[in-house]
Amino acid sequence: MLKDLRIVCLSGCEWDFTWQPTQEIMLRLARAGNRVLYVEPTGMRSIRFGDWRRILGRLWKKVAGAKRSNALPPALTVYAPLVLPFPHSALARSVNRRIVLHAIRRWLGREIGPDVALWVYFPSPLNADLVRTAGAGVTVFHIMSSAEAARPHPGILEANEALLKGCNLIFANSRRLWEHARRFNPRAYLFRAGVNLEVFEAGGGADTSKPPELAGLNRPVVGYVGALHEWVDVDLLAQVAKAMPDCQFAMVGPVVRDISALSALPNVRLLGQKPHWEIPRYVRCFDACVIPYVRNAYTETAYPAKLNEYLALGKPVVATPLPELVDYNRENGDVLHLAGDASAFVRALHEAFTKTTKDVLERYHKVAQQNSWAARVEDMSSLIEEFLGRRRA
Repeated sequence: MLKDLRIVCLSGCEWDFTWQPTQEIMLRLARAGNRVLYVEPTGMRSIRFGDWRRILGRLWKKVAGAKRSNALPPALTVYAPLVLPFPHSALARSVNRRIVLHAIRRWLGREIGPDVALWVYFPSPLNADLVRTAGAGVTVFHIMSSAEAARPHPGILEANEALLKGCNLIFANSRRLWEHARRFNPRAYLFRAGVNLEVFEAGGGADTSKPPELAGLNRPVVGYVGALHEWVDVDLLAQVAKAMPDCQFAMVGPVVRDISALSALPNVRLLGQKPHWEIPRYVRCFDACVIPYVRNAYTETAYPAKLNEYLALGKPVVATPLPELVDYNRENGDVLHLAGDASAFVRALHEAFTKTTKDVLERYHKVAQQNSWAARVEDMSSLIEEFLGRRRA
């Protein structure tokens, strides 16, 4: 495991957003004996009137030193940059690069040197500029999703290619992202999202009590964990919920899009965002878990981080047949119920309720154990140590 390295993470999500591989990896590296500066995203589009709450929140963090939702280890610092809100302006990029580099140097107490790793999670023009000019000992581009599909802006596409070609190591969250990355860089490696077994194993977690929001729900309960964002198929979920009026649907996560078609249904309960370490309490109450993603260019390369968390807690999973999930089924003996439309989803859920035996639950757990975050981060660390060793030599 890496140790005594200074890691600057140019993240793709705020620390207090729903738990992502980004936070999991950086927290593990900090606890392993590295110093980590977690730089929250600076924004990918020009400012709009509706952004005033986010701006005030960032100012509050900066000026008042607002406390975070969970305690951070001393080795991990979260930095929310105050930068010019024009990500595709050459002048703003120049100013913002100086602002962020100054903050990094101040955190280090000196210039950026060979014992510093720059770990990038989103191909913004600013992040590409920082990789090119910072002078870090090793640069890592960790690709969690398709930039081309998520934000097809010329500046993003240009930055994405620059990072693919210019970073020392590329880590990809899905086979399709990895195959694309290999076209630009031979040092590309596949690292699908893992699971924190210390928290998500069947007996893990400090609190195993039933959450009060679920105490009054009749069984069976279908659960979803994660942000209700644009790639969640709300129409599919609504059709399934209408077809199963005796089944309860519990959604755990922030709502970041219009879900009125779903929220109006009497057997759907929106529980909001919960701290990551409390998620197992909710999942244990589910009779089946779902990954109801739309099928488009973005999800064609997606590998949902929640997948192994569901399985680690012994829950049957019903999901839309995304390419990565089809691969997962083929590699792990058809452990997932894949369903392409509402009627197939309903049939798959009924099968999950009635045919999930003890032997099946043990198989879910065994598959999840093969995808632990501990092993993933150890393998990432080995590649970084190997690269730094060659560079020093």
